[in-house]
Amino acid sequence: MRSLLALIALLCFVAVPAEAQVPEADLHEAIRSAEADPSAATLLGASNATRMMGDYEAAQAHLDEAWTELGALLDGFIIAGIHLELTSGGGVLGAQRAFREMRDWFAIPPIGIANISNNFPELLATGEFDELILKMSPDATDPAYRCNCYGAIAWVHELAGRDEEAETAWSQLADVQLSNLDESVATDGAANMRGQIARNLARAGRVAEAREHLEAAMGMQVSAAGVPLVHRRWAQAYAELGDAESAVEYLEPLFAMNNNINAHSVDARVSWRRIRHEPVFQAMLDRNR
Repeated sequence: MRSLLALIALLCFVAVPAEAQVPEADLHEAIRSAEADPSAATLLGASNATRMMGDYEAAQAHLDEAWTELGALLDGFIIAGIHLELTSGGGVLGAQRAFREMRDWFAIPPIGIANISNNFPELLATGEFDELILKMSPDATDPAYRCNCYGAIAWVHELAGRDEEAETAWSQLADVQLSNLDESVATDGAANMRGQIARNLARAGRVAEAREHLEAAMGMQVSAAGVPLVHRRWAQAYAELGDAESAVEYLEPLFAMNNNINAHSVDARVSWRRIRHEPVFQAMLDRNR
């Protein structure tokens, strides 16, 4: 939270220029700073500078860019806070508390809540966001609820025990991902996407297709930098297929790498619910506590 206060203080400092006339050299320096380092703070400074110079079109452009950068920074702040709770042993309750505190600071729009909940379905355990997320649709009348948020919708149904509705939503998500799949690409990103598709097809009960896409993903070359994310996807796909041994084979090496995988986080995440009580999975957690 201290980091957030420092950020707000910085932005307030940049956003409110002194009433005295600012030397033109300082205004040009603010613009050059934004060109060299387009952060939220420097872009806001450039917006102030161009506004004071009477270039309102440039001021608006810099302000728009500053909002974009600030939005990405705040998203990162929220995600980092949730990860911190999960990896440090705060568990699901800690993650929920952190998200609740952040929503006290930020007005997170419905689609933002759906996207964060898709990545952290543990936040949905209370049912607090069910009504909001179930309003999401690609053709929703209200733009605030218009999105292909099938993952978050699936988690809402799954955590409520509505298996058939969950499978339908997982299937819709997989179909959207398949429609965007470029089979000619063989990069870390493509291997990750294939792993996601395999995982979601398995969740949808489309097992044969899931195995086909998982096999294709595992046939791709993955860089050392891409291993933590891609192998986690493969492990998730195996978990959804009920193959605990293969899931552990790809998941356990990640404990030794610099990422968000440790015994606390794995134990808390619902991604592993299908194999959580398997002896081989519990043994892996015991080895890494």
